[in-house]
Amino acid sequence: MPNIRKIYIAGGSGTGKTRLSRLIGEPTGYPVLELDSILWHHPDTGERITPSERSSIVHNEAVKPSWIADGVYVNWVQELWREADLVIYISVGLRLMLWRVFWRHVKAELRRSNPHSGWRNLFKFMGVIKKSYRSSEIGNIDDDEDETLSEAKIAAKAKQQEHKVLRVGNNPNIDEIRAMIADK
Repeated sequence: MPNIRKIYIAGGSGTGKTRLSRLIGEPTGYPVLELDSILWHHPDTGERITPSERSSIVHNEAVKPSWIADGVYVNWVQELWREADLVIYISVGLRLMLWRVFWRHVKAELRRSNPHSGWRNLFKFMGVIKKSYRSSEIGNIDDDEDETLSEAKIAAKAKQQEHKVLRVGNNPNIDEIRAMIADK
């Protein structure tokens, strides 16, 4: 593998992508981009970001000399998948994903910092996670416009990029990953 300066962390909701990106980003000094933050709302206005704005943000990040991006997304982040020196694909079981999402929601509620507050929102989101995890639909993994979201799609994209994919499970060895990045 070439010098590892651009890392994409992929996996379903609740797999630990954001935690892993922070654990790698802090010691390396690489900027961390949580893709959820650019999908949903513009930081200044609170309005939903348009597809063209998303594309512009993704492109501006992808051309930087180093970065760590994490997300469940395939299509609108094609450039990040292509430009990444390393793709870390986190694959865990559905129960663990749902448990982590549940506790993340509860903690945010207790801190009163939950942008998606309310039990109805939580259970609706957990339903989306179950559906996407169990779905075998892949769609077109190379089409920027295909909005299909499923674990099968993420796995297919990882297989397409397997020459630069590190597949990890529930407890990735952070020290091993950091050493792999530092050695390059």
